[in-house]
Amino acid sequence: MRSNRAIGSPRRGVWRHKSGRHLRNTVILSSVALVLVALYCLGSAIVLVLARETTSPELAAQLQERHGGLYGPVTDDSIFAYKLERYTLRQPEVLIVGSRRLAALPGEAFSGSVYNAAGAASSLGQLTAFVRQAVAAHPPKSILIGLDYWWFNPSMESAPQPPSSSPASSPGYAAQLLDPFLWLITGKISPRAIAAALLPSGGDTASIGALAVLNGEGWDAYGRYDNGRHPSGGAYMPTGVDDVRIGPSSKSMAQLNALIAELSGQSIEVLFMLPPIAPPMRSALAKDPENRLIPLWSDAIRSLGQRVFDFQDAVALGATECEFVSDIAAGEVAFLRTLDAISNFGGTYFSQAIDRDMVTSLIGSNAEHVRLAELLPADAPAEALFRHDSCDKDR
Repeated sequence: MRSNRAIGSPRRGVWRHKSGRHLRNTVILSSVALVLVALYCLGSAIVLVLARETTSPELAAQLQERHGGLYGPVTDDSIFAYKLERYTLRQPEVLIVGSRRLAALPGEAFSGSVYNAAGAASSLGQLTAFVRQAVAAHPPKSILIGLDYWWFNPSMESAPQPPSSSPASSPGYAAQLLDPFLWLITGKISPRAIAAALLPSGGDTASIGALAVLNGEGWDAYGRYDNGRHPSGGAYMPTGVDDVRIGPSSKSMAQLNALIAELSGQSIEVLFMLPPIAPPMRSALAKDPENRLIPLWSDAIRSLGQRVFDFQDAVALGATECEFVSDIAAGEVAFLRTLDAISNFGGTYFSQAIDRDMVTSLIGSNAEHVRLAELLPADAPAEALFRHDSCDKDR
């Protein structure tokens, strides 16, 4: 007898069961992934808020004026705008400006009104733009300009202009949520520092920026970069330092000369500093028979007719390698030696702003140190005074 009942495949039920289980596993895994992403975003947002990393550089400068503390964002993109705002707020009689090589120059060494805009420039174009904007906001009586020889390498003429701090150029908040993870994998911030910030009363409530809040390092109210508890935090070693087998750019020299003419027309004293170079590196550069950039550049700067303080030979200042943060950047004590030398020359408004007695005293008590003991945090380890172990002869 013929049956009308359909005969189903025994495999269809099996596949339906497997398909349902696969869908359920996919939903579970997707849900877990979403929860993990949500937890990361929440934790990242909390860290960004606690570290005040999203604070605009202009607002950070204003808050520092009122409450003190340090400003230490993870990147340097905002330093130009921050330094310009700090200078505008303080309206000092003396402006110091240059790259991060001048970051260790302490404001406490002056009796007059001085602001150190170190870090505002990483090229001659950026330095020129900063000086013009600063003078437009408040003309100082004297400007000390720190010059880097690699700025005058013809290949540096295409260096980027100052980064804009406008909202249109700033990364979105969503993009910044990835930053804490990048800090960890690049070693800029330790897991312990982030964990400590999440605890009640963790971090410095007056400071702004992840490096300042989490690491205790950043720019102080005078414009100096405070390395916190570390002997060489914020070490500066730019690209192009070894590229010296070429003559200086005539276009760059003309650009600098034009800036001098503008400032002189406003009766502003202009001084140049050629910052110290660590003795081993300077020796290596001097032994290079094809080194044309540094000697030709030094002569070209002197030919501009301004007062030039050439401190490239650190040994002549009495400084040693131990007083340097890196091969190209002097530490706090070495920079005090430059101020002492400038005060010895006299005859300038800048030299009159230096507290010579304090400078002499601090040099005497901190020789061979990369940092000043008087400026270290109370809980800083003894080794924070020294660049490396061989510099600590008492250990």
